[in-house]
This record gives sequence, structure tokens and C-alpha cells, in this order.
Amino acid sequence: MFGKRVMRPGGLSDRYKRPRAFDDDLYQWHLGRIPPKNSTGASNPAYTNGIFVVHGMGKQSWAETAAQLRDGFENVLEEILAKNHGNPISAEEIPPPFILEGFWADFDNLKKSFPHDWENLEKGKRKFFSEVWKSRIYSLFRTIGWLEKQLLRLVFNPQLFKAKRIHAWIIYVFLQIIVPVLTVILAVFFPKIITQVIGDLRMYFSPKGIVERAIVQRIDRRVGSAYLKMIGLDWDFIPLSSDAKLKRNGKPFEFEQVIWIAHSLGSVVSYNVLSDLFFRSGQLLKSKNAVQRKGAKKFRDSIRRFVTFGSPLDKIAVLFGTTVLRPWQSGVPELPEKWWMNFYHVLDPVSGPLSHPLLGPAPAPVNHHIAFPALPGLAHVVYWKDKSMLRYLLSRLYGKAILNVPSLTPRSERAIKIFAVAGYFIWFVLTWMLLWIIRHPVVTLGYLADMYEKIKLIPLIGGWISTIAG
Repeated sequence: MFGKRVMRPGGLSDRYKRPRAFDDDLYQWHLGRIPPKNSTGASNPAYTNGIFVVHGMGKQSWAETAAQLRDGFENVLEEILAKNHGNPISAEEIPPPFILEGFWADFDNLKKSFPHDWENLEKGKRKFFSEVWKSRIYSLFRTIGWLEKQLLRLVFNPQLFKAKRIHAWIIYVFLQIIVPVLTVILAVFFPKIITQVIGDLRMYFSPKGIVERAIVQRIDRRVGSAYLKMIGLDWDFIPLSSDAKLKRNGKPFEFEQVIWIAHSLGSVVSYNVLSDLFFRSGQLLKSKNAVQRKGAKKFRDSIRRFVTFGSPLDKIAVLFGTTVLRPWQSGVPELPEKWWMNFYHVLDPVSGPLSHPLLGPAPAPVNHHIAFPALPGLAHVVYWKDKSMLRYLLSRLYGKAILNVPSLTPRSERAIKIFAVAGYFIWFVLTWMLLWIIRHPVVTLGYLADMYEKIKLIPLIGGWISTIAG
């Protein structure tokens, strides 16, 4: 395909870096361009293995999180390919992975969430239930009250002291001061952030009434259906029809191995959906229907890894327990070590290491702190830029035999705790400075004017000194 290569240091040929205009199909940028076998004649893992990602809270568009993840893979692959860490095949044959998103953010859209019911509703009822949907989902003051209540429950939770996690308690105290201030600012200037981001948490964790509970159940079902479609099955673990399957160059196909990735609230949704899939497949393994038994086994063999980042699962286990989470107690297969990897950052108030006994089963999630550089709060959206995490995912998706990269480097637990307390203290100080500025705008403007006048004097004083010295 590539002809004779002129190699530069790092392993990428000149032709790959800058091909001729007449070269055809040089880059494997989508699944339809990836061959089933690589140059060694072995099966190409990029052809059979993919990534399933479930997004977190907030108003998002379809494939937004998947695209951000793909962008991160593009950047880290460029570095991996240039270094070529002893990979047995040409670096040019390793493409970014296929990513399918388990999308659920449009749950406020009755037509998209319940398409079958929508078709059967009369025009007047469609309008009526659409308004009911909005009134149940979007409530500014109900969401603010719910958020403050949960923060107080975290601060006064006795489990923190029993587990001797004093640093976590200190962080929650800072958050108890920071979050109300930020909430007031957001409520005044950006109310949709509360109703459409924090509101997702309230909806999923504390649904009230039959409509909200129906929405939550449909979120779980849509995510599960998307994963099953990726491996060519329905909820009865029977193969989908050709028309219902994913398409590769117009032809139906399915993946053999998948890494399931979940961010933020999506990790809670994924945990519950996996619980249901494990339970359902466990039932069908005993079925008299051979097709269903085969489908159940296919599902269990398909998940290569479960990866969470920015996950609040430990906090949800403490605050809500089994009222929100469906523990993996029944029908769970024996899982290998490091099957569940959890990536977190201490300056991400949503995330944290996962260790609550409710989360099970063995082996427990393996926790890894990503690189330190990040701003408090904004650390929640930096995961798909973390090179060590992305390298790890690619290596585990394609296999070490194909893509050999350095192992993850564990962080010092003591350094993480010190960094966390210092970071939230700085965030606390900056928040109160912002509040003071908002409450005293005239004094602030006067101070800035004085500073400006002093700064203007600096070059004048410098000129006097130069004149005297000369």
C-alpha cells in the first residue's frame, strides 16, 4: 500500500507525513478504510475492536463527547507513532479507534426519548406532554435546594471520620463555602447551567413522580441499547436484523471487543446499565434457547475493560446507596485484574478514588490520578487530554503486542492529598475575592484606578533615574 518508505527518526515515512496528491486511501481515518488484516497477516484489532463512551451531565449534542475523545486519541497517537515504542507492525497501520456514543442528553425531548409513544399520541397530547416534560425537568430553585442539601450531607457524613479521610472532609468544607457563592452567581447570570447541568444530577439521583422515573428508566435503556447494537444484539440477546446493525461501507457489522468508557454522571448510568446487562445475561445463560445463550456469552466476552473518569460513584454510594445504584450482585462473571480502571483528579470535585464496598464486585476498581496540571473545578473536563490515560486505553484496546507504550506511573498519595487541600484553599480564597468585588464594585474600581496611575509613574521614574545616572 505504501510502497518503498523513506524513514525519518521516529518511524514515520516521508510519504505518510506528506503524500502525493495522486496517492489513494493512504490514511485510515474512518472504519471503512481499515483492512481486516495488518501487514503481518494477523487480524487487525482496529477492525474488530472499538470504544463505547457514555457522556456526563449537561446539555450536549450527539457525538460531542465521542469527538472530544477522538481528538485526544489523534494527538496522542501522533506522539506514539513518531516514537514507535518497539511496535511489531508499522506505526502507519495503527489508526484512531472507532468510537460510538451512548447518547442520552436529549432526554428532555419527548419525541426522541419515547419515539414509539410519540407516534401514537394525538397532536394535542404531544403538546401537553411536552410541556409536562419541561416543567418536571427544569426547575431552578428545586435544583439549588437539592444541591445544597447533598453538600451538607457530605460534610456531616460520619463515614468520612470512620475511614479517617480528614482531607476529604476539609475539601467538602471548602466546597460548602465555595459552591453556594458560585450557585448564586450562576442563578443570576447563567441559570441554564443550573437547570441543564446540575438539574441532570437531581433528575437521575432523586426523581419524583411517574414522569421523572420514566425518564430515568429510559436513559438507562437507551444507553444499554446503544452498547448492544455495537455487538449486534437486542435486549433479549438475540442477533439484530441486518437493517438494525451498525454499517461499515453500507454493510452490517458488529464489534468483537469493546472498551466501555464513562464520564461523570455517565459512569453512574453505566454502572446501573452494566448491572442490568450482567443480570439479564446471567438469566439467559440458563435459557433453553441456544441463540439466547450464545448471545449472553457473546456479551460477557465483549467488554474488554470498563473505564470511568470524573466519576462520582463513591459519593453516590455514600449519599444514596441502593436507592440509586443497582449493585453487581447477581450474574456477574469472574473479571480479570484491572478490568475496571478509574481515573480521577483531586481538583475535580465530582470525581475521586472508588473504594466503597457497595460498588463491587472483586476485583475492586483500580484508581489512578491523572497528571496534576488543572484548575479547580475545570479539572472535570480535562480527562480526554490526559496523555497517560489515552495511551493506556489505546494499548489495552489494540493489545500490547500491537501497541506497546509505557505503563501508568502511580502518583504519591501524600502529594495528592496536599495538592488537593492547597488547591481547594486557593479556590476558596479566589471565590471570596470575587464575591467581595461583586459586593464592592465602587471600591474595586477606585483601587484599580489608583493602581493604573501608579503603573503610569513607573516609566516616568525610570526616566528620572536614567537622567540622574547619566
